[in-house]
Amino acid sequence: MNNDLFRKESFDAKKTKVLGSVALYCPPFRWLIIAIICALVTVMIAFCIFGSYTKRETASGVLVPEGGMMNITAMSSGMVMALPVSEGDSLEKDDHIATVSSEISTRYGQTREAIASQLEIQQQGLNNQLTNLDQLNDETLKSLKEKESLLQQQSVELNTIYRQRTQQIALANTQLDKVKAMRTQGYASNTQVEQQENTSLDASIRLQDVARQRIDVRQQLAQTRQQLREQPITYYQQKNEIQQKLSDITQSMVENESRRSIDLRAPEKGTVSAVLAKQGQIVNSGQTIALILPDNAHLQARIMLSSRAIGFISPGQRVVLRYQSFPWQKFGQQYGTVTEISKSALSPQEVSGITGDNQVKEPMYQVKVTIDHQSVQAFGKQVSLRPGSGVDADFIVDKRHIYEWVLEPLNALGKITSL
Repeated sequence: MNNDLFRKESFDAKKTKVLGSVALYCPPFRWLIIAIICALVTVMIAFCIFGSYTKRETASGVLVPEGGMMNITAMSSGMVMALPVSEGDSLEKDDHIATVSSEISTRYGQTREAIASQLEIQQQGLNNQLTNLDQLNDETLKSLKEKESLLQQQSVELNTIYRQRTQQIALANTQLDKVKAMRTQGYASNTQVEQQENTSLDASIRLQDVARQRIDVRQQLAQTRQQLREQPITYYQQKNEIQQKLSDITQSMVENESRRSIDLRAPEKGTVSAVLAKQGQIVNSGQTIALILPDNAHLQARIMLSSRAIGFISPGQRVVLRYQSFPWQKFGQQYGTVTEISKSALSPQEVSGITGDNQVKEPMYQVKVTIDHQSVQAFGKQVSLRPGSGVDADFIVDKRHIYEWVLEPLNALGKITSL
């Protein structure tokens, strides 16, 4: 009965399946794809294990001679009166570079010139005094020697007279004794005795006069000899005083001339690298007028590094250099070696003075780099490097494998955790 209730088609429809059986499709080149994927994974793993990454620190600097440039600076404010040099000129030592004048004009004329004229007059007067002093010294010595000779002669004569007067007194006394004896015997009168006494007294007085003259001559002779001994000392004292005055005037003349005009000369043999002033220009004290590059000077790179990177820099380290005047994309990179690192950081003002960069805001260390070549191959010829050229430098501060860079945060985290 149930079979008659539903039609046969309904039973057949229920027996029909909507979904078929699962069939897996494998393309014929599936193994090639699997091999490529495995190879890529292997290469990536090998790259992480054996590959490395170099961390570089880039800094800027400038090329300068190893001994530094010779800066020709004005010693005082004034006007450039002469500037006979130009860029590229070869100079010998002491060659004239410039003349700076600080002459001031007043209603009396050129002040420095007037001062120089007065100082020359004073100098000439002192030179005349010095000449006259020499002549006076010669005349004084000659006069003293003549006086000494004359006094010596007088002394000899007075000694002779003194002996004669002494003999006269002895004879007068002897004669007086005889007259007194004769008076006792009645052969001479009192008048004769008195006359003889007067003769003896007169001889004594004349002897005393000669004695005083001898003393006077001896004193004069002693004074003359003392003057002869003192005259050279007096002469040299007076001469030294005049020479000291001459020295002071000469110093004043030099100082006045230095304020009036200064000739700037080359301290060493070299080449004019730059002329920073022109004739007729007013310059200040300390202002650079010209730069001189010493002959046979080797250039070196002076690089400024911040304190963040200086800890990884050491002498002997190789450096990659890129000269701003020779683009590295066209002329390639150059190389050098670190030779010296400053012991202390330079202030921003000092860095600006070396590099000319006024944008520096933090202390920096100076690194000196000896460059491998003093020229660059450009357009088929060697072009010499010029001082003052800008240079960029790459310092290799750290080199690690790739996996070390990847794991570095984990290592840092482990160290922090251990603390």
